[in-house]
Amino acid sequence: MNMGFAVIFDMDGVLVDNSEIHDKAWQMICRKYGKKVSTDTIKAIFGGTNKIFVSRLLGINDEKEINAVAIEKEALYRTLYEETIHLPEGLLNLLKGLKRNRIVMAVATSGPTENLDFVLDKLKIRHFFDVLVDESCVTKGKPDPEIYLITAEKLGLKPENCIVIEDSVFGIQAAKAAEMNVIGITTTFKAEQIKKAHLIIHSFKELNIEKIKALINNLFKVM
Repeated sequence: MNMGFAVIFDMDGVLVDNSEIHDKAWQMICRKYGKKVSTDTIKAIFGGTNKIFVSRLLGINDEKEINAVAIEKEALYRTLYEETIHLPEGLLNLLKGLKRNRIVMAVATSGPTENLDFVLDKLKIRHFFDVLVDESCVTKGKPDPEIYLITAEKLGLKPENCIVIEDSVFGIQAAKAAEMNVIGITTTFKAEQIKKAHLIIHSFKELNIEKIKALINNLFKVM
């Protein structure tokens, strides 16, 4: 079917429902560095880069220190999640349907390459994606649209021909700033918090190839 459209997946909170694991890892790191932070404080910057997290949570602004803390935290996250990581219900059927209909797919994440490899290989879904973009590819974190504009460029598509699936407020802001259509999933935030998405779902069981095709057809009508 591919009509020059793509579906771009965020990773954290989308390909994996892992916000509680990230929260736990950040809580442990903050305690180690003598800081006490709330889950709400951590959640408010979901979608941002590790530089944003380390700077805001720990008050560290030295680049080398930021990188060291980020590496430590992400290694802890992978250790905590290794035994329980699993595909969200309905996601595999959606990926298979998109692939079967020759709709190209990408992942665009603010996380590091190591986390992207961890998720794709543990879940055995790497083969579904044509383009992979992580924090090593960008200089600005979400809500800046850079990550999605780079992904569209790598796909060889106009931003308006991309449908993004996001869970975070920052991520939805980034996708909309890139002039992309956004499906919001309520794994991390409540529906009213991500109401600026063009479509809101509560799980991938509510999203199938027919709904994706309908979104694509609607986009064609306004082109």
